[in-house]
Amino acid sequence: MIFYETEAEPAEWFPLPLHWKATDVQRIEEWAQTCAEIMYRRHKGWWKRPDRKALTARFRLLQEAHPHPSIPADQVFLYGGDPRRVPQPVYALSVRSDGEDRKKGLRKVVQADEQNPVRPSDVTPFVFDRMGAEGLRCLRYFGDGEQLCVSVNYGWWSEEHQVYASLRTVSGDLGWLFAHDDVFDDFARSVWLNENPE
Repeated sequence: MIFYETEAEPAEWFPLPLHWKATDVQRIEEWAQTCAEIMYRRHKGWWKRPDRKALTARFRLLQEAHPHPSIPADQVFLYGGDPRRVPQPVYALSVRSDGEDRKKGLRKVVQADEQNPVRPSDVTPFVFDRMGAEGLRCLRYFGDGEQLCVSVNYGWWSEEHQVYASLRTVSGDLGWLFAHDDVFDDFARSVWLNENPE
């Protein structure tokens, strides 16, 4: 397995363990409490009504809900930049090539040509600074019941590892997501792949 590493601020970006099971209650609780405490300390200067229990519950519920059944992921990172919100998941996935044209494969990875979009996808070139690679960024609009949702998808081809690398976040709160798109762009630029993490 190839692991995703990041240089992003660790007090705002939390790795979400995917291998724990429902029986790992103590480990899940300790992880949730640790993340909540980090978030509390980072934001207590301006946050008027801190609630460690509520923060802990949010992290615990996110851990229990993942891996998300409809979003495949090898790893998940949680953006905890605003303690008033549920942390925003970013899904990381490595996809092996089927021998297709690189351009077509990359468009598939970022969901540029998914069927039945609410509106055409917005696909732009994107440079992944930490990887020194060029790839794509795609905004995909879709309906989830009666709600309009958007996924922000990043992808590049890793010549070193011979995989397509993908990062994705999904939200129904389009205003919030677009107001923070620079946060997710910066995160994508901070990521690299590592087969042998310490």
